[in-house]
This record gives sequence, C-alpha cells and structure tokens, in this order.
Amino acid sequence: MRLGATFYVRQSQPWLSRYFDVEKLEPTLAPGIQGVVRWGGRIPAKAASLVARARGLPVWYLEDGFLRSVGLGKSLALPISIAADDLGMPVDASGPSRLEQLIAASLTPQATALGADIRDALVRHKLSKYNNLPHREPKLGHTTGRRILLVDQVYGDVSVPLAGGSTRSFVRMLEDAVGSGAQCIVRTHPDVMAGFRKGYITETAARTPGVVLMADAVSVDSVLGGVDEVWAVSSQFGLDALLRGIPVRCYAAPFYAGWGLTDDRLSKTARAISKRRQARPSVEQLAAVAFGFYPSYRDTSTWEEIDFFQAVDRLVAERQQLDID
Repeated sequence: MRLGATFYVRQSQPWLSRYFDVEKLEPTLAPGIQGVVRWGGRIPAKAASLVARARGLPVWYLEDGFLRSVGLGKSLALPISIAADDLGMPVDASGPSRLEQLIAASLTPQATALGADIRDALVRHKLSKYNNLPHREPKLGHTTGRRILLVDQVYGDVSVPLAGGSTRSFVRMLEDAVGSGAQCIVRTHPDVMAGFRKGYITETAARTPGVVLMADAVSVDSVLGGVDEVWAVSSQFGLDALLRGIPVRCYAAPFYAGWGLTDDRLSKTARAISKRRQARPSVEQLAAVAFGFYPSYRDTSTWEEIDFFQAVDRLVAERQQLDID
C-alpha cells in the first residue's frame, strides 16, 4: 500500500515506513497513494487530514505506543511500538477512537487473562513508556501521612486540551492537593527533566509551601513506589499507577479515565466528552487493549514484527546492556 505523510513526518521519522512495510512514505499530494498517515495533533497533522478528506482517502492517526523505548523521542530513541488508529487520535476524547471502542469491547475472559500477563510483565520488569532512567529510591523527604504525586506535563502538550484539560486543570489539581493536608510531590515530564521543555505547574509549585519538587532522575516505577495516590491531567503516569494498584485521580479525560477505574474530577468539557465511556473494564482488560490489541510492535534493529512480550524482553535486555541500574 502506498501511503502519504507530511514533509515533517517523512523527514523526522524516516523509520515510520517500516511499520507499514513500505519502502518510503510519499507526499500527501502524490498521485496514486491509497491513504494518509498523520502524527500528532498540530497544524501540519490537521492539514494532512484535510488533504486526505479532499482526495477521498482514509487517514490513520499515529502515536507512540504506551511501551515505547529505552530513551526519549526527543533524544531520537526509536519506538518499539506505535499505535495506528483508523477512527481518531487516541488522546482526543472529543470523538471516538479505535482505542476507545476496543476498551468498550474488552469485557471478555480472554482479555482478562492476556491483561493479567501484560500487567505482571510491566510491573515485574518495572517498565513504563520511556525506560531510560535508573530504578533508585527518590528523595521525597519524611512524612507521617499520605503522599500524593501530582504529575506535571510539558507546557503546550496537545493531549491536555484534547483530553478536555487546560492550565486551570493543573492549577486546580495543585490547589486541591495542597488543601488535602497530604504531602504533595510534583513530578515533571521527562522532557522537562531533560531540559527540552517547560511544565505547567513546576514554577508555581516551587513557590508553594509544603510542596516537594521531585526532579530526581529515577524511573516511573521508582517514583510510584513511594506514593499513595497519583493525580494527573492527561499523563500516562496515571495508567502506570493503575497497573500497580495505586489510586488515580484525573482532572481531564485521558483514554484510561471515565471507565470507573479512576476518581474523575473533570471539567465541564471533559465530562461532556467522556460520556461515551459506559463500559466498566477491569485494569487487566484495559491493559490487554492498551498494550496488546491496540499497538503494533517492531524490533528496531531488524524491523521485524514482534509481540508485546518480545518487546518487553528486548527493552529489558537493552536496559541491561546499557547498565542503567
């Protein structure tokens, strides 16, 4: 199949064609293409959709998988998985996506069994989306009460408004946490920690009495091991917490919210866009979809197709080879 993509996608992600078993992606206006792939939700991606619609071509919405790599995309680490959604962006709660429909249809014994194995593998190997940081106990300070992790994100992250969130969502999250009497820990996105971007509430949190900024370069698993609850807007941290049995509160509608698994403190906008989520899957069923049924996995050294469990083996081996811990 011949597929079109924007100039930016073709130049910045030349490996992407490997996921579709084609030699290369072509311009969106090239004659004879049979579909268009778009990455993300910014203006060039929207333009690609408009071109496809005008030409009567199908569109696939691409994102990194939820188990991505040992390293950040900004550091040019190749993704071991991507998601190709034929209905909509998986982070966009304003409309249906294949991810959402798969979750709604996941209430089966087969999904439960697969999800249990997936959950066990992720937790046992301490994996998350990016796996470039060591497993070490973070410096969180002493507390005799409960400890809440507040997950900051990259400022301008398109997933925030797409999930029905805003800057106000982060501010409200911080205010609620400070007023709860718990020890509040603010964790920034890896891109912020690496100095690539700025966050939503890190600066405000630094001036707020009783709030601890957690900038330790340690893994997601290490951070989650030291907290009692996780509060998030649209970050995958919430999904990682659910897999580990940690209570999660959401201030927007990421794909894992609205199914009865999270404490949803949604804005009016987020409440309106999450009404489609009437099914009540278990964490195992959610995991089966998010890591099993939905993404595609490839070995980034050979580009052969692999499954989730083979991807886990490769990421674990890569961490060991790099001696991250």
